[in-house]
Amino acid sequence: MSGKRLRVYPWLIGAALWGVWAGEVLTRQGWQSGLGPILGSDFITLYGAGLLYRHHPTRLYDPMFQAQIQAMLIAPTPYPGLNPFISPPYVAMACGLLTLLPLKSAFVLWNGLTLAWTLHAAAGLRKLLPEDVRQAASALPPIPVLLLSFFPFVAGWRVGQNHGLTLWLATWLLISSQAGRPALAGLIAGLMLYKPQFVIGFLILWITWKELRALAAFGAMASLWLGLSLLSGGGPLYGEYLARSSLLLSLPWVEGFPAFALITPYGLLATLLPSEAQPALQAASALGLLLMGLGLARIAAPLRNLPWEQQAPAWMLALLYPLLAFPYALLHDLMLLAPILALWAAARPSPRWLRTAIGVYLGGLFMPFLGALTRLALPSLLPIGVLIAMAREGLLQPNLRRTPPPWPGF
Repeated sequence: MSGKRLRVYPWLIGAALWGVWAGEVLTRQGWQSGLGPILGSDFITLYGAGLLYRHHPTRLYDPMFQAQIQAMLIAPTPYPGLNPFISPPYVAMACGLLTLLPLKSAFVLWNGLTLAWTLHAAAGLRKLLPEDVRQAASALPPIPVLLLSFFPFVAGWRVGQNHGLTLWLATWLLISSQAGRPALAGLIAGLMLYKPQFVIGFLILWITWKELRALAAFGAMASLWLGLSLLSGGGPLYGEYLARSSLLLSLPWVEGFPAFALITPYGLLATLLPSEAQPALQAASALGLLLMGLGLARIAAPLRNLPWEQQAPAWMLALLYPLLAFPYALLHDLMLLAPILALWAAARPSPRWLRTAIGVYLGGLFMPFLGALTRLALPSLLPIGVLIAMAREGLLQPNLRRTPPPWPGF
């Protein structure tokens, strides 16, 4: 692909995607977009969970009550079915803050914050790069353009997901670690507990490297989350949450669930196999979780005392870990591939990096549509592909040496 195309195509793709979204909004009827789906469907779920936690906490995980609340919130727009709330109780507690505003105002505020978080994350991703790589990367489109025109971002934006916040926290966790501030990194990891699986990779690194400051700060933030939820009466909900957490494993076979949007190997296999295969897949997933965690620790161990750029592959694997080892992650969570690619550029910029970045960007655009047509979780091939590309580049070996950036030749 020529340099001119590399610079121009993201602008054109972004204009097309945001033009479609604007058309959805302008032609909407109530909360139903011009193309049919409900606008802000995931945000409505979180907002409804916040209301339930504040006013009817014992009904938080009652599917029928959740459906009633969601339907009531957007009435008279009909709500098709149920979008279940399946996060820990402390997430519902935090979502209660959103309910201090009317639903529409809260949704607009949330989208504004998502945009701000994403733009600030873009500045952080650039900060991760060495100066010579930043200068070489000036031949590519600006990072904000790449992020905002990345289809998984737009897909998460239209349903009101928290992917902008996740990207922002992950990026600044890395920057804090790069700056030698592990305690701050641990606090940021604690803030990410609204999606606990995204924190596990970092915890494996810190345990392997015996980084007690990060672990202590994380423990303090986690205790704050749990303590506030216990004090606010959420304690009895944890048993119910754990009892219902197995729902995540059966979602790919639930009628109406967009299983094609799953980005994990478990999701891909679930869309290939019948529901009778769930017990075997669940066992394989648990084994994979353990083996990949041990693999991450083994790769990270010799990198403990090396400079930041040489530790970058361990951080890349920590970000990839939840996308490969856990059963549940959706299309918008592919935003985590952005800091992975930034770390790769910092560790060893190369032509393979550029090809991988292009593949991720275009794959994020086309794989969901192909997946919807075939009813297969094809976006899951992107994290797998990044891992394979990392291995072929030699990024899983210690003592990396940086090579000159390749971009001026494109």
